[in-house]
Amino acid sequence: MKNTNLSKKYMSVNVILTFNTQDRHGGTQEFFDLLLPISKKEVSAAEFMHAKFFKRIAKKMVLFNREAGNLVKISTASDWGLFEEITGLPALSTLGHSCKWFFGNGREDLDAWEEVLMNEYGFGTNADMSCVNNPEIKALIANYYASNSQAS
Repeated sequence: MKNTNLSKKYMSVNVILTFNTQDRHGGTQEFFDLLLPISKKEVSAAEFMHAKFFKRIAKKMVLFNREAGNLVKISTASDWGLFEEITGLPALSTLGHSCKWFFGNGREDLDAWEEVLMNEYGFGTNADMSCVNNPEIKALIANYYASNSQAS
């Protein structure tokens, strides 16, 4: 039987990359959009992102003349509803993932995925981010999230 729907489906992803260094204009962030092809055969949202998203991030950094070692955060907003519709699988956000990834040496709060990305792509390997372990910084962050969750 011939497939009459030959058009591929793409998940749109808004991306913000944050670096611990400035570009020639003094900026520490890069903003852009990506389209990731979705297949019905995806295994999981995490595998989808690992296979299709992060290699594109590495290529974008080259285009922006940014070093992977200076990347300290990737923030995304994505059309996860389309992913769920096509694959029948739960989205990262549905699974409770923030769709943000942090990097840097000296961080005690990195998860296993972030550590794998640091090893695989060199994200954050030049950045000393041990300051996030400071108890005063941790308290500020906790208070910020607590006050914003109460406002909702």
